[in-house]
Amino acid sequence: MAMLNIPSSVDDPSYRYKMPRVASRKEGRGNGSKTGILNMGEVARALKRDPVYITKFIGYELGAQASYTNKENEGERTVINGHHDTPVFQGLLDKFIERYVLCVGCNLPEIDMVVRKGLIVATCKACGWHGDLDNQHKIATYICKNPPGTGIGFDGEGGKKSREDRQREKAARQKKGGNDDDDEDDDDVPAKKEKKSKKEKKEKKAKDDDDDSDDEVVKEKKEKKEKKEKKEKKDKKDKKEKKEKKEKKEKKEKKQKEEDSDADDGSGSEDGAELKHDDDDTKTVVNDLADFVKSKGDNFSVDSFFEEVRAQQVTKCFDNRLRMYMVVSALFPDGSMSAKGVEKRTTCLKRFIDNGSMSFADWIWGVEAYLDTNPKAVKAYPITLKALYDEDLAEEKDLLQHYKADKDEPGFEAASKAAAPFIKWLETADDSSDDSDESD
Repeated sequence: MAMLNIPSSVDDPSYRYKMPRVASRKEGRGNGSKTGILNMGEVARALKRDPVYITKFIGYELGAQASYTNKENEGERTVINGHHDTPVFQGLLDKFIERYVLCVGCNLPEIDMVVRKGLIVATCKACGWHGDLDNQHKIATYICKNPPGTGIGFDGEGGKKSREDRQREKAARQKKGGNDDDDEDDDDVPAKKEKKSKKEKKEKKAKDDDDDSDDEVVKEKKEKKEKKEKKEKKDKKDKKEKKEKKEKKEKKEKKQKEEDSDADDGSGSEDGAELKHDDDDTKTVVNDLADFVKSKGDNFSVDSFFEEVRAQQVTKCFDNRLRMYMVVSALFPDGSMSAKGVEKRTTCLKRFIDNGSMSFADWIWGVEAYLDTNPKAVKAYPITLKALYDEDLAEEKDLLQHYKADKDEPGFEAASKAAAPFIKWLETADDSSDDSDESD
């Protein structure tokens, strides 16, 4: 399974903090619709947080009922009411990570989260920062009532015990120790007293350390809380502005696409301008998709492949033209594209063309960019092009118009030269048809 950085917004490929990509499956219909998160346990273990915390956080954010169970016969099972897409869960997971996994000081997932005096506080093992986490969210109430104690947390032992708990345990041990002393032999009394004295000194030191830590937390609480509230308001405002800007941009692109459906520039090209067909990031996505296709083998499904590609597109933000290049590269690795391969993958190619309402110039760009990075496939391109034509993916008028033009795009020159025999055949077939009509 593909791994993501913690959080997924980190672009560094050598980043050492990794987590599995969220995997989900929609089930049921109507009032019984629900979505299962298939690997919540793995994700929670990677984040070192209780899976119940993450599940309930997602439920609160979606306004839907959410549950996590781990029964002996059923195994781990996470269910969210309603149908939700995988990218939605991935985004909410990043939101949880930002609030309860990352250090406020160094922004690394190295904090030890505990509940103290009814507040969620943390100490960073990397930079030494300590202070409050988000205590305003609904999940904070649940965490305070059910403090870390599943063995999944950073401490691995259910977190530090509160001062009141330690005092109660100490009083219970002293009482029990006094009763036991009455039954002990005289020879064992000195050893018992020495052991008890050491234990009391250790507990007193721990209590003093906790007192110092509590004083510092109380001292910084008001200042940290104000800073956090200001930051949340600013983040909320920025997200709202970003969302409005994105919606405005999508409406503008949709309108332009409807007006210029035959234009050479693909819709959404501005969104994908950051990635090119020969970038390292693009190659990484192609390799991931190719591994996915290879792993499925005979069990390859167009729907599952489409969902995997869409997840990559949402994460990396590339346009539909570049998406077509990645799809072709993943389906036909190492320049193996051929007529038989096209016939076998026709349904898959058609799915991506129809989904993006792509013009011929847009999706053929992806094929030609594939030829640019796989010169080995250029030789077989005339036969491949004929297969695309025979499978009704490419229309005759689009082919003639496209390869009669002069374009400065990756792979176009090589594709145009290789396609010349097939284009000539199309023209000859048209001439023969016209002569036959005149004769009749």
